Amino acid sequence: MANPVSRRAFAASASLPALMRQGGANSRIGVAFIGVGNRGRQLLEAVLPNADVQVVALCDVYEPYLRREAERFGGRVRLEKDYRRVLEMKEVDAVFIATPDHWHALQTVDACDAGKDVYVEKPLSMTVVEGRRMVEAARRNARVVQVGLQRRSSAMYRRIRQLVQSDAA
Repeated sequence: MANPVSRRAFAASASLPALMRQGGANSRIGVAFIGVGNRGRQLLEAVLPNADVQVVALCDVYEPYLRREAERFGGRVRLEKDYRRVLEMKEVDAVFIATPDHWHALQTVDACDAGKDVYVEKPLSMTVVEGRRMVEAARRNARVVQVGLQRRSSAMYRRIRQLVQSDAA
C-alpha cells in the first residue's frame, strides 16, 4: 500500500459514515469531544479535515487542555467541563470519548441515553458488567457505538498478517 492511512485518521474517519446515518447527503454531523488531552487531541486533528463534520463542543475537566484546543476555533465552539452539559446539546449528534478509562462506560451509557452516537477509545470498559450496560444502552436507544482499536490497522500488523499467510513466520 503506497499511502497507508494513519491510525488517527482511520479512527476518526472510519466512524463518521456510521455516525452520519441520520442525515442526508448535504447534512453535517455535529460532534463533541469529551476529553481533549493527548488522545482526544489526536482524534480532533483527524476529524477536522472532514467537511461533513462540525465540531460543536469541547469538554475537559482540565482547563489548560480546554483552553489550548479552544484557541483553534476562535470562540466558535462551546466549552464545557461537565460532559453532561454536552449531552444536553441538541446540535450534538455524536461524541468522541477520550477520557480516562474508568469514565468510558458511564459516559457511553449517558451519551446513548441522551440520543447521541458514540466513538469511544479503548478499553471499552473496565468490567464485563460495564460492557454489558454499554451494549444494553446502545441497543435500547438504537445508537451507533464504535470502539477505538486501530492498532490492528497499523503497518506492523499488516506485515505480521503477510508473514503468517506466507508461512514465512
